[in-house]
Amino acid sequence: MSVQAASSPPKTLSFADLVRQARGMVHVIRRTRSWTCMRLFWLGEHNPRRVPGAFRFPFGPVRYMDAGVMLSLYREIFLDRGYEVAGLGDAPVILDCGGNIGMSVIWFKQRYPRARITVFEADPQTADLLEENVRALGLTSVTVVRAAVSDAAGKVSFVPEGSLGGHVGNGAGVLVDAVRLSDLITEPVDYLKVDIEGSEFGVLKDLCATGKMRMVKYVACELHGNPAVQDQVAELWTALSRAGFRITVRDATVCEDLPGPPMPTPFLSAPSAKYLVWLYAWRV
Repeated sequence: MSVQAASSPPKTLSFADLVRQARGMVHVIRRTRSWTCMRLFWLGEHNPRRVPGAFRFPFGPVRYMDAGVMLSLYREIFLDRGYEVAGLGDAPVILDCGGNIGMSVIWFKQRYPRARITVFEADPQTADLLEENVRALGLTSVTVVRAAVSDAAGKVSFVPEGSLGGHVGNGAGVLVDAVRLSDLITEPVDYLKVDIEGSEFGVLKDLCATGKMRMVKYVACELHGNPAVQDQVAELWTALSRAGFRITVRDATVCEDLPGPPMPTPFLSAPSAKYLVWLYAWRV
């Protein structure tokens, strides 16, 4: 069972909104020379939030929980190529923590057809779509694990959000299985992708503490920051450095919509202390 947020009605667009959208579509078409992108842009901009549906890409159909989220994932993964890395080889072992509906898995299999992928998804409804998309597209050597990735095995409370923001927490949620990632790493891992909505600090630090991080070659992780985890950010940097990694970041973005109460700051250009950072780490 999962909690689905109520859908919101389509908003009435102002003239300025229409102009902004038109410019956005023109930019996407020029950049990609693809009508697929325009269709997806239109779908994401004109459908209510948290309403399930399906979209047909040139490579096949993909079912989604939220059209706007699928647009965001497509931009991040397929257009901006957020998970592209040099030197991965043609048959990498990939752990995808937080697979959502499978857009990252689809991209990995298109880029590396011989990849062996284990993908984890905690949200029961999203995991249903993930499994269906993997099956519908005929993706092979992909194992779906319906569980939260954690630093300890057991049961955890998962708070579904109906799109991208579902997370492990103390709020009203559903009990789901949790797996300790360090227990599952028994062979070298070429690529570790982590997008688990705030649980990344415990998971990555546990991998470093157990020595399993030394079996990983590349890491791409979305960090969820706020004052409560400020010390953990510093500890994570130190742990990764000691495990032999070099680190870089991109797209540090203030994000007031992250779970938790408002966290205002005195800075006009950064009004919230909640933020997202893409962290990349690689072994020298």
